Amino acid sequence: MMRPTMRPVILMTRPAPEGADTARDLAARTGCGVVVSPLLAIRATGDLPDMTRYRSLIFTSRNGVRAYAALNGPKLPATCVGEATARAARDAGHPARASGGDAEALVADLRANPPEAPILHLRGEIAQGDIAPRLTAAGLPTDAAVIYAQDLCDLSDEARQLLSGPAPVIVPLYSPRTAARFAALCPKGAQVHLILISRNADLAAAAIDAKSRSIATSPDARAMADAVDATLRRVEGIGGAH
Repeated sequence: MMRPTMRPVILMTRPAPEGADTARDLAARTGCGVVVSPLLAIRATGDLPDMTRYRSLIFTSRNGVRAYAALNGPKLPATCVGEATARAARDAGHPARASGGDAEALVADLRANPPEAPILHLRGEIAQGDIAPRLTAAGLPTDAAVIYAQDLCDLSDEARQLLSGPAPVIVPLYSPRTAARFAALCPKGAQVHLILISRNADLAAAAIDAKSRSIATSPDARAMADAVDATLRRVEGIGGAH
């Protein structure tokens, strides 16, 4: 087989501000061109409940940290999904610790190492894992407050042109909802190589007839970047070393 005659291009679908930051990092890391076309837009919404009863918080994304800070919530101890979210919470003034990379790991950790309750989970309109009801059923009183929305976006004209062209396109997908949105918009016959952050994201993108697909070894940005590297080597290594 002949290897590709042109370098792959990376399509970045993460919402701002992480999407632009990740695009810059991947461009510097790989030397590939990166087209940024967010498929979700984060919009703060809703108000906080009466915070006087809560003793600790759960953040499952940096979006939740930012929205909570914009609402001037009190600086309570927080348990967070992933180190990046924990770092954002600490930067916002919370005593915060990381607890695994997904909802399942967080629920298991909180059941084994319960924080002071009642707990409030700050989340978006779309969330995975039924965290609050599961913790409450396990004896840790937990409420949820929806404080941001994740609005669906269309592909940009540049992204559509890229997907309709001959260049291989590496598409890292960082959530099941983004994966489902991309599956709905990706044109048939696109030369896409998918990288999924989780098994659920892979299932959400199952309808895409990708040239290759892989799941990151853990649900975090570093593992996704490593998977981009591995996919790039595989795509450019067809027929010999690049």
